[in-house]
Amino acid sequence: MPEEPITFEFIRKIQREEMSEPKLSKIPEDFYQKAKNYLEQKKNIAEKKEDKVTEREIKNVERLLEDIFNRRETKMFDLALITVRTDIPPQNLIEEEKEFFESAVNMLRTQRERVLNLLFKKTKEITGLEKIEFKEDVEEFVGTDLKKYGPFKKGDVANIPKDNVKLLIKMKKAKKI
Repeated sequence: MPEEPITFEFIRKIQREEMSEPKLSKIPEDFYQKAKNYLEQKKNIAEKKEDKVTEREIKNVERLLEDIFNRRETKMFDLALITVRTDIPPQNLIEEEKEFFESAVNMLRTQRERVLNLLFKKTKEITGLEKIEFKEDVEEFVGTDLKKYGPFKKGDVANIPKDNVKLLIKMKKAKKI
């Protein structure tokens, strides 16, 4: 299927699709570049002829292109949030939008992990640790909460994840306080 040339009508069609669809509409991969070329051609014609109709068309095309961009940008933020929560990638991103989209996903993912880890790790630290005294020296180890503990000397007291406490007591290396 041959690709439709960029015209005022084609740009308006894309703008209507972006307005009516909640997801990103399918646009040509090189849409922005072709739209830029189209505008440059129209501006050259307007300069040569001093054509008021063409100047008005240029302003209308610029308005439509900005509206298309704004709608797609908003949809990409919404889709980035969905992607962070579900790992479902969006459809119909073009190459020029992918870097922006990935940056938004990374920013949202970082924020989400930072805040949720803060909330849930505090809960684990309060409810998931037990205080023990070491009966002998114990080298550094990784706890069930994936944090490093130790090394400990005989007589040291520490808060350790419950599952690790059970193991240390079973091995007679520590006792509960």
